[in-house]
Amino acid sequence: MEKRIVITGWSCVSPYGLSNEDFEKSHTSEIAYSIKEDWKKEGIGQQYFGEVPQFNIRKEIEGLRPPFPNRYSSLGLLGCLNALKSANLEDREDLLEKAGLIITTTLGASNAIQTFLEKLYTKGPDRLSPFVFSKATSNSILGDISRILKIKGPGSLVYGEDSITYGIDLILNDHSDLIICGGVDEITEPSVLVSKEMNRLLEPDEAGDAVESVKQSKEKDNYIFGEAASYIVLETLESARKRNATIYAEIVDYKQYMDSIYDKVIYNRSAEDLSRHLNEFVDQHTTSTEDKKLFVGSACLPWHIQSYEWEALGKNDHNWVYSNTKVSLGEGLSGTNNATVASAVLSLNNNKTANVFKDAEILNEPPSNITMDEQELENINFVVTNTFSLGGNNTLVALK
Repeated sequence: MEKRIVITGWSCVSPYGLSNEDFEKSHTSEIAYSIKEDWKKEGIGQQYFGEVPQFNIRKEIEGLRPPFPNRYSSLGLLGCLNALKSANLEDREDLLEKAGLIITTTLGASNAIQTFLEKLYTKGPDRLSPFVFSKATSNSILGDISRILKIKGPGSLVYGEDSITYGIDLILNDHSDLIICGGVDEITEPSVLVSKEMNRLLEPDEAGDAVESVKQSKEKDNYIFGEAASYIVLETLESARKRNATIYAEIVDYKQYMDSIYDKVIYNRSAEDLSRHLNEFVDQHTTSTEDKKLFVGSACLPWHIQSYEWEALGKNDHNWVYSNTKVSLGEGLSGTNNATVASAVLSLNNNKTANVFKDAEILNEPPSNITMDEQELENINFVVTNTFSLGGNNTLVALK
């Protein structure tokens, strides 16, 4: 790339907790989801679910004034605030004045839209507050975060795409030296109910043991929901050095491509697609096939790891250490994509991987060029992250 771009901050608000320290638990043997049964909607029943702990954004950010953000915006606000703290930027109004903000989402303000429509049809338009309507607009979260945290540079909300690649492009095109890239999704009960009726959820077993349920899961197309808000702070190397920032990793390059297969209107991941694009991408930036590299994946359950990411890596000439944080967080849609990159950052800096289910029965025999031994990380300085969206967009990011 024409400019050297580095990661100077990160965050992930997740079912593990509200802080970055809580997210680092994903690099242990713990899982973030459990059985939830206190749903408001009928018909959902007992389901594994990773829910962000309750919090009051007015206690996290002093001096908030009405209109107060809803839960969707609050998730994004807390995640962004944690990222700014990680990058030592929370008090740097001089830098935030020109900093950019990119947010990606899949479900958007769907909960606020549902609330708006319910009030519209049950109470009539005369009983609707303008504030209720404004929270239902697609970019309300972008406005809330920009206004409250005083991020005044270029900003955009994108649906089902990768915010980090947008941030890289903004820096390369001289729009800003500092871009905060986030992904936020509030998993709503209608989404859970629809997935249940489509037989897409991994149902709890009789013992209610989530770890064992996941280890033994072999049904394709099943997943577990887990909500999150995750951020990565991108900055030019020159800017980072000028303010003596902590540099967690450097962006080497990125590659995006679309899924080539789909079922009606839903795109499907393809091991062949990933293998082809990964080979081209890695060969472009490395010369040795013997040196081990870290691959941080986004497959949600062991069956998906095996049939998608492992199958693709197995066709690759390089040697890999495999890691995956989403399998312990749950499927958070856009909310967990940047958590994958944050996990890669932690692996580079702490020599630990998020391989919670490496002893799962279905993962006992990886391809010969894949290991999940975190002791191998000491000699690794090249990482590839793999993320994807329901809309068919796939992103590979290389870090060092």
